[in-house]
Amino acid sequence: MAACTGPPYDQFDFWLGSWHDPAAPAAEHYTVRRTAGGCAIEEVLTGASGETQGIGVSGWDSERNQWRQLWVDKDRFVTLYTGGPATNGTFVLVSEPKGRGTRWRYTYRNIRPDGVDAEYASRNGEVGSWTTVWSGHFDRIGPAGD
Repeated sequence: MAACTGPPYDQFDFWLGSWHDPAAPAAEHYTVRRTAGGCAIEEVLTGASGETQGIGVSGWDSERNQWRQLWVDKDRFVTLYTGGPATNGTFVLVSEPKGRGTRWRYTYRNIRPDGVDAEYASRNGEVGSWTTVWSGHFDRIGPAGD
């Protein structure tokens, strides 16, 4: 079986590295790296206390032709997201419906080597407008090593 390199496996590579939201406590950060022979992207959110707050594992699902991410955090949330790059230059992951039909959407935009803007939004059901829950910016604070 071929290695997980090149398109479409490199579509989420912009997120590799260490990232900090300037509006968050100084010690809080994300560390994102390739793992599992390069076929998975592991994302770890470390809180200001130094403890892990959440972990995500993402990978390209060649059977469904989409990215899939499983996110688990300290608040007992377990969420499955699917998605990928959009034609407008964003990268969008949308959750499966959670309790009472709520869906979550994470959008990365203005993707640059030193920073990325992000938005977390929710909506009830399959249709309707999204409500922004959080919108912010991440600065790269560490290299995008493998």
